[in-house]
Amino acid sequence: MMNLSGFWLWYALAFGATAAITYTDVKAYWIPDAPVVVLAVGNILALGLGLVRPSVMAVSATVFFFLLLYGLWPNSIGSGDIKLALALSLGCPAGGAWLMTMTAFLSATVISLLCWSIKGKTILPFGPFLLFGWWLSQELHFQWLRSGLGL
Repeated sequence: MMNLSGFWLWYALAFGATAAITYTDVKAYWIPDAPVVVLAVGNILALGLGLVRPSVMAVSATVFFFLLLYGLWPNSIGSGDIKLALALSLGCPAGGAWLMTMTAFLSATVISLLCWSIKGKTILPFGPFLLFGWWLSQELHFQWLRSGLGL
C-alpha cells in the first residue's frame, strides 16, 4: 500500500519547486538552486519511502547524456538544466528518466521551431520542458499502475 501522506507531500514539494523554477527560467533564463535542492531531497525521500522506483540504467544513461551534451556543446544547455535533470531523474518511475528526457527535447524542439518561425526567437528556457517531461512520466506511470498492469 502506498504511503498517501508521503505521496502528497512529495507532490506538493514538487509542485512548488516546479512553479518557482518555471517562473525564474522563463523570466530570467536562470534556474535557482533552492528549488532544485527541494526536488532532489523530495525525490530521494520518495525513493526511500518506496513511492518511486527509478531504473538505475535509465537514470545513469540520462545523467551521462546530459553531461556529454554539456561537454560537447557547452552553450547548448546550461548547468542549471543539468542540475535539474539530475534531481528529476532520481524521482522518475521505472524508465521514466528516458521519457522525461525525450519529452523535454521533443517538446522544446517543436516550441522552439514555432517561436523561431513566428518571432525569430532562438533561445528558450529548457527547465520548463524538463519539468513537463517529469510530470508526464509521473502521470503515465501512475495511470499504468491504476490500469492493473503493475510494475
